[in-house]
Amino acid sequence: MAAPFASAPRRSTAKRSRGMLSARSCRAASLCALALTLTASGLLAQPLADRVPSLFGGAFRTSITPRAFNDVQQPRVADQFRTLSAALATARAQVPPPSATGAFRFEFDDASESYVRRAQSLGPNLAERATTLGAQTISFGFSYTRIDFDTLEGRSLRGLRSVQPALSPSFLENLPEEDRLRAADNLLETNLDFRLAFDLWFLTAGYGLTDSIDISFSLSLARAWMRGTARAQILDPNGNGGAFFTVDQRGVVVDDPGCPGEFLCAVDRFDATAFGTGDIYLRTKWHVGDYSWADIALAQVVTLPTGRARDLLGFHDPTLTPWLIFSKQIGDWEPHLNLGYALRSRKDVSQALWIAGTDWRAAPWLTLAVDFLGFHDDWRDGVNDNVLQSALGFKVNPIGQWVAAGNVQLPLNRDGLRADVIYSVQLEYAF
Repeated sequence: MAAPFASAPRRSTAKRSRGMLSARSCRAASLCALALTLTASGLLAQPLADRVPSLFGGAFRTSITPRAFNDVQQPRVADQFRTLSAALATARAQVPPPSATGAFRFEFDDASESYVRRAQSLGPNLAERATTLGAQTISFGFSYTRIDFDTLEGRSLRGLRSVQPALSPSFLENLPEEDRLRAADNLLETNLDFRLAFDLWFLTAGYGLTDSIDISFSLSLARAWMRGTARAQILDPNGNGGAFFTVDQRGVVVDDPGCPGEFLCAVDRFDATAFGTGDIYLRTKWHVGDYSWADIALAQVVTLPTGRARDLLGFHDPTLTPWLIFSKQIGDWEPHLNLGYALRSRKDVSQALWIAGTDWRAAPWLTLAVDFLGFHDDWRDGVNDNVLQSALGFKVNPIGQWVAAGNVQLPLNRDGLRADVIYSVQLEYAF
């Protein structure tokens, strides 16, 4: 009789084990389902580049009564963003990967039969100098940049305005004369409060192949945040009525104290974020030589579009940017001039680029830098043509081969998509 009672606990234990396994399986399945749902939602999310054009469903639907056959027009406020790709290309160029030149250069000393550190400044923040790392020298860098955009072609992003006829000429032509006369003067005003910000991270590794040739690799990570609130209103200058939003207009307002009447206003908004890898930067530099008037180098940067361009995380197509680099150490000062041309596709817009400035070796452990930057589109269409920036920065060598840096950029004009200030920090180590 003891045997049946002795086996009962084992059956109970087995049952509990099966129950625990079943619960764990359910939890695992739930987590997998959640992960798949999040992944699918991320893949299906509307790209950031389509957010503004999709306001109000991508179209204004208006007519002479809210329930009549409607006219369809594109919101003109979206026209102000037709050059967004070109403007963002310039914005990305304002934040180059950390310089692969490195803060230190090591040269072979015949007397000690070893490599020794050369006495020089810690180098520029945004520009390149002609000197290279030195043979078999390795440099690692990390940088972070924050950009909060404030203006677009001189207009505040927080108050973008457009005005267009409430009804198109082709629609008015088909209306009865009385309705046409009443509605012909009606206007459709749209006000957009728009915010756009970027967080950019760069991971960089450089290596001195020889005393005069460097190669480097940079991977960028990017986070883009975009928010917009748009309010559209039909204006009637003569006060005799005429046009209305129709019932199928997205965001139409029926009962709002802030609106002069029913079906005369529409409101739409979005708040979206995209995060992912940006582009990959491959760079080579050749130190041509040192002359009495300048040290000269040539560099080539190839940008591979690994970021999602529709989410504003990178370029659409590969970019090829040759650079001519001049610099010269004069005592504790080292002026520099970089001249380049970014060969990009029509979507990203090619540009002439230049950086001019100097850095000053205030102490063996401290360097101060000032730069002026220029970006000039080859379209010459009056939009984003000439972007001019200034930059102030510093580099410190707190210990060993470590270098920390900080930099701010300030606009000198208001062409293109601009931020009142761009902040950057950088950490570098060489050995």
